[in-house]
Amino acid sequence: MTHTYKQPRIFITAGEPSGDAHAARLMAAIRMQIPDVIFEGFGGPLMEMEGLRSLAHIRDLAVTGFYEVAKRYGFFSDLLKRCESVIKTNKPDMFIPVDYPGFNMRLASRVKSAHMPIVWYIAPQLWAWGERRAADLARIVDRLLVVFPFEVEFFQQYGIAADYVGHPLMEVFGEHHSERLPNRILLMPGSRRQEIAHHVPLLTTVVQRLRTSHPHYEVVVAKSANIDASHFDPLVQQGACVSTDPLGEMKTASAGLIKAGTSTLEATLSGLPFSTFYRTSFLSYHISKRLANISSVTLANLLLQRHVVKEFIQNDARAELLAHDVIDLLENHNRREAQIQAMQEVQDLLAGKGVSSAAANIVVSMLGRR
Repeated sequence: MTHTYKQPRIFITAGEPSGDAHAARLMAAIRMQIPDVIFEGFGGPLMEMEGLRSLAHIRDLAVTGFYEVAKRYGFFSDLLKRCESVIKTNKPDMFIPVDYPGFNMRLASRVKSAHMPIVWYIAPQLWAWGERRAADLARIVDRLLVVFPFEVEFFQQYGIAADYVGHPLMEVFGEHHSERLPNRILLMPGSRRQEIAHHVPLLTTVVQRLRTSHPHYEVVVAKSANIDASHFDPLVQQGACVSTDPLGEMKTASAGLIKAGTSTLEATLSGLPFSTFYRTSFLSYHISKRLANISSVTLANLLLQRHVVKEFIQNDARAELLAHDVIDLLENHNRREAQIQAMQEVQDLLAGKGVSSAAANIVVSMLGRR
């Protein structure tokens, strides 16, 4: 009796630029072992370059804040239905949600009965904002591939099979650091449209102040690929330059103001002295504050369990404070050295090569291809 060969099919979803990059490297590592694998789901341009058949564009997916997500309810509801339909029709062999917990938790719970393993890559940070949802995650996930060492014990206490594979950003930064330009300041306002709306006016005033008090400083603003350059016109008019290479800028700038999120870990691993800032809507901020269970929004502070990076959140994110602080980051030698040493500690904690390959090995073994 002959059997018809069925190409392995993986449904994979990532909703933010950082997730797009990490998922793309995982896809490449999987394809090294399964050359004819089919990827479908949704993600960004890097995943599409790895062959993803995407159901949505990442610029429509990168939404933050409770109120902001609620306004897009129709879009996300429709995307959820389309994902369910594709999974039901094509019967993938595995579902890999990559971070993006708000949507991916809902989708995973809807398709759990589709008789395919669910292997979550880059675990939802339930230890920070949703510990009570760990029981929900335990019901829907078969394997959790985590990127911080302490997450293994946290998730295992809820009966979740968790494997530490290392942090994928270690594949981006490694050990080498470029020569830093002594007067260059990097501003990172974010990769979501809501973040840009709140942060560009704030940073425009920061640049205005810097150009007045320290005209010899060079200010560079990092633009994510999914954000139109016109949003940065107010900053350009004040003398800032726009760069489309955020990771490269983090390796060459001498100080930075970095919005809260994954980019603070990127800055840490690049060795860039920085401070964290964030503004959002009044409603989103107060809901988040009630739900959050963390002492800091900066991953370096959480990993080291001490405050080595200053934070300016919501009402504290004022132009005069940010301008004064970034000048101090450039000129205060002791502060710079202390932060650089702390960043090395974080790099040591997350050290490890072949993160995507380690994750791919688990995926392939679960597919029964090894």
